[in-house]
Amino acid sequence: MTTHIPTYSICNLIDEFNNMQDCVVLDLQEFISEKPDLVTSPHRHSFYQILFILEGTGEHFIDFKTHTIQKGDLYFLVPGQIHKWIFDVTACGIVINFNHNFFSSFLARRNYLEDFPFFIGNGEYSKVSLQNKFVDTQQIFNKIQTEYKACNECSWDLLRLYLLELFIISNRVINTEHFIKIENKHQFLLLRNFEKLVEENYKQKKLPKDYAEMLFVTPNHLNALCQKIKGISAGELIRNRILLEIKRLLVNSSLTISEIAYELNYQDNSYFSRFFKKNTGFSPEEFRASKYV
Repeated sequence: MTTHIPTYSICNLIDEFNNMQDCVVLDLQEFISEKPDLVTSPHRHSFYQILFILEGTGEHFIDFKTHTIQKGDLYFLVPGQIHKWIFDVTACGIVINFNHNFFSSFLARRNYLEDFPFFIGNGEYSKVSLQNKFVDTQQIFNKIQTEYKACNECSWDLLRLYLLELFIISNRVINTEHFIKIENKHQFLLLRNFEKLVEENYKQKKLPKDYAEMLFVTPNHLNALCQKIKGISAGELIRNRILLEIKRLLVNSSLTISEIAYELNYQDNSYFSRFFKKNTGFSPEEFRASKYV
């Protein structure tokens, strides 16, 4: 049985001489010219990927959403996300691929990356617009490229530090743009923790009351916070994550509909199919057969 969409590792994206590296830094134009079919075809990765747009326009399809590409855009992809690129001929930028191992031996807190919203698997924060910080961001990428090419003593540690600087700057931009309605730090942390808990537990826990209990708040309080900041209910946030995973499994795997339902802890296949169709307008079979990316 084969999958519908290929999964690429760092090893099969670069040449055989670099395939033991946990991080690679690539020029976008060179990457496109070497692997044009891979760029424009839907695929997923077993690693993290960062794309910074220096010039040009186009479209970036991530997890069934279309993003218009502009100068200064920064894209984050986590393992398992589906994406493809369509660039115009003038597009240029920098691509960085790295494994979880690249930071695991460097950071004392093993799950440090997962604290950043763009490394949560729901894809909501995959795009960060850094037009207002373009010069500063470009300087960080220039330093990353310099250290990657130099490969001197401690170059890898400097590269890690520059990436962490990039993550922190991007995180601040997201906090400003997406959490402007938050009145205090407690609300900010509560929403972030809710999103993280959903990512960790959506297969088993599907009701707001389950998460409210873990967060030591009432379901009404959690729902009011989501409505205020996200514009959707807590229940809808949970459903959106479940639906995203169903879509990924439908197009990524050879699992049957019943197996997907079981994977997501639905005991009733009929209810599972009704749930999906009610929220997408497609039956699982119809979605699997459709043009999904």
